[in-house]
Amino acid sequence: MNSSNHDSIIIRTVTQKFREGESVLAILAAYQIVGNNFQNRLLVTVSSSETAALFSFSVSREPPESISDLTIVAVFPINESFFVNTESSFGAVSSHQFTVYSENQPTTFYYHATDETNVAKEHFLISVKNLKASYRAVPIHSPAAFDWLQYYKPVDERTGLLAIDRSVADGSQAPKTRDAKFREELERRRHEYTVYEPYHVYTATWNVNGQTSETIELPEWLATSDSPPDIYAVGFQEIEWTPEKILMNETKIDRTWVDKVMSGLHKGAIYTELASVRLVGMMLTVAVKSTIYPKINDCLTSAVGTGTLKWGNKGGVGVSFKLNEALFCFVNTHLAAHTQEVERRNDDHDDIIRRMSFENGFQMRSIDEHHHIFWIGDLNYRLDGPEVSQEYVNRKDRDYNQLYQHDQLYVEKRRNRIFRDYKEGKIIFPPTYKYNPGTDEWDSSEKSRTPAWCDRILWKGQRIELLRYRSVMQLRKSDHKPVYADFKVDAQAKDQAMLKKISEEVLKTVDKYENDNQPQITVEQTDLDFGLIRFNERYSRELLVANNCHLPVRFRFACKDDRNSQVCEEFIRISHSKGELLTGSSLSIRIDILVDAPAASRMLRKLKDAQAGIKVPLDILVLHVENGRDIFITIFGEYRPSCFGVSLDTLMKLNKPVSLYAIHELVALDHEEKLIDLVGDDVGGSNLRFPREIWRLVDNLRKMGLQTPQLFTLDRKIGQSDAANLLEIRDWLDAWSTDDFRFTIPAGTPHSTAEALLMMLEALPEPVVTISERECIIAADNFDRCKELLRTKLKSVNRLLFLYISGLFGRIMIRSQLPAKPEFSNSIYAYAEGERDQRRRFMMTLLNNNVREFARQEMSTY
Repeated sequence: MNSSNHDSIIIRTVTQKFREGESVLAILAAYQIVGNNFQNRLLVTVSSSETAALFSFSVSREPPESISDLTIVAVFPINESFFVNTESSFGAVSSHQFTVYSENQPTTFYYHATDETNVAKEHFLISVKNLKASYRAVPIHSPAAFDWLQYYKPVDERTGLLAIDRSVADGSQAPKTRDAKFREELERRRHEYTVYEPYHVYTATWNVNGQTSETIELPEWLATSDSPPDIYAVGFQEIEWTPEKILMNETKIDRTWVDKVMSGLHKGAIYTELASVRLVGMMLTVAVKSTIYPKINDCLTSAVGTGTLKWGNKGGVGVSFKLNEALFCFVNTHLAAHTQEVERRNDDHDDIIRRMSFENGFQMRSIDEHHHIFWIGDLNYRLDGPEVSQEYVNRKDRDYNQLYQHDQLYVEKRRNRIFRDYKEGKIIFPPTYKYNPGTDEWDSSEKSRTPAWCDRILWKGQRIELLRYRSVMQLRKSDHKPVYADFKVDAQAKDQAMLKKISEEVLKTVDKYENDNQPQITVEQTDLDFGLIRFNERYSRELLVANNCHLPVRFRFACKDDRNSQVCEEFIRISHSKGELLTGSSLSIRIDILVDAPAASRMLRKLKDAQAGIKVPLDILVLHVENGRDIFITIFGEYRPSCFGVSLDTLMKLNKPVSLYAIHELVALDHEEKLIDLVGDDVGGSNLRFPREIWRLVDNLRKMGLQTPQLFTLDRKIGQSDAANLLEIRDWLDAWSTDDFRFTIPAGTPHSTAEALLMMLEALPEPVVTISERECIIAADNFDRCKELLRTKLKSVNRLLFLYISGLFGRIMIRSQLPAKPEFSNSIYAYAEGERDQRRRFMMTLLNNNVREFARQEMSTY
């Protein structure tokens, strides 16, 4: 290709890369040095409206004939920060370099020192200089002046997701799997499909002081709201609180209390018990409206004992569940008693937070790993101060703000020692402890305990609104008053219609991510046509592969499946079975086809249905890209059959030259039973007893080569002229030529004819002799047994061919394969024990006897 054609192809291809209204001004062929590799680049200046930019392309083919041969590596807006430094240091390479600065980041390019390139470089630099001057000539540019470049940036404009993940590009991490990236992107856009559904949550706690549930009714405590709550969490302390229960760490649910709870709930709805959990005297029951029960899953319970022995007289129980997308947690605790035990209560609080976890064998979550947390119970924090007493509390007469300053929970929480980030509603009810059971009077026992707000309800999380925080004075059976608090909770849920829409968008984004961050190879063509293929001729095709992506690519030709360990058919050779391509580089892979003797018969079987003149798939190569998609290369060709590779039986059935048969006709002949008597014009009208193609080779060797030294050799090395002779011999045999061999193939030698005979025998679908080694052992030392074995084990055509060749060439073949030393002399046919296999012994027995007479007898029989 001349220079002008080359340049016109480049200009046309580069121009196609840009949109209408964008003008290509200058093009410069350059390269970059990446590691130890040189990577070709095309630098292109392009203008659009009032601004311009410099594009750097990687080139996968020279010259680039389609836009797929060009990949954008970088885009440099020609703005105030852009300039080109042409000063370079002394040196063979660095003296032909320049550096592009954009946003204070340097990028170095090199150019080839040729006359044409120097002219192009000057034109390119003038173009850049003029564009920079044009930019400065406009005093104020629109903020959207460079928006046209967004089209060429690898960015999903709607989501802002980088199509090319730079951490993948620089090799610091592998590309994410499709599923992982889908989940990541869907989570990133969660806010778009998340909605909040309001739920009415009712929490309640009561220390029943060991009382039974027989005469207690709970609606006054649990059914106080106008509308029925959606979720109930009811906690008890000191139910059946006996030493035996403590020692046994009782966890069996007390169904009498659960039944009392379920019967005491609001009558405006039907409720289902979701979960109950108990540890000695502590029990927590969670019930939900039956209508929302199907929306709940992953419900788990937990129990933690605290104190010195971790017995369950103190500690906590909890229930966790997921409602739509929101995680709820309810914790019911009973902390250490007595005014002076503030630190023990703090320790119990810390112990519960540290040890309580909700597990199902596959996952575990702590208290804090929930969206909405409600902590209820007898926390046992007291009113503490030198002047605080029953009389002091009575004097305050519902002035709870002054009384609250003495509350230990309030003090410890302000010190950030406990319940960090938890909230509590304003207390507008009297202290809940300690009363004389059955009354509303303070403790009148000897201890005369100071009143306290022992029973509390706190919460933590977003979108929780306290509606009421009350105690119930009219339930007097215990020395504690029950407490309740109800809330409006906006819980996360999914807008299914929006989720479906966003999922579809995310799938498109993930497809783009996967494509842009997956190693990819571009192949010039996926169909390789080898045209007409003939036996023992080599054919080659070039497969151009290129890396146009931003990642280095490792590739290899892979096996097609686990059952087949071959990369390709045995008659195909691949010059580069594996390799690595850097960005912008390419590689020409040579694919060779040579149908030699071992492959000839298999080729005929493979193409058994092939029609003459029609190209068929010969193989499919799997070009595997590491961490990328496989590329399938189909090899096409038309194989012209030859006598090489055709079975003896089929050769005996030919009534015309093999070159006149299609492959499917030869295969059909193989299944015919009748043998045709072939009269050979070249043998004076005598009937052939084995294929004429083999007979003609043997006859010529008999006439020309019996005295040739080393006629048959183990190495079977042939020269270039002998290789050409083999093709001429092939054509002579396939055409049933009647021309004299010596005149048709004047340069032919006995060695090339002998090699053709060996190739003919080697190419047969099955060996001439099919006698097993065990049978050879039995007959090896007895000529009569050898003859009988040949008569019974070989088909007539195989037997006659074997005897004919053995009679003529057997001794020559063996002589050719032994060292040419004088001491062999007349003992050349002797064998030393262990030096020859059993088949060699069998042959020696035949050859050391009158095998020619045996051959004549067998010939006369047919």
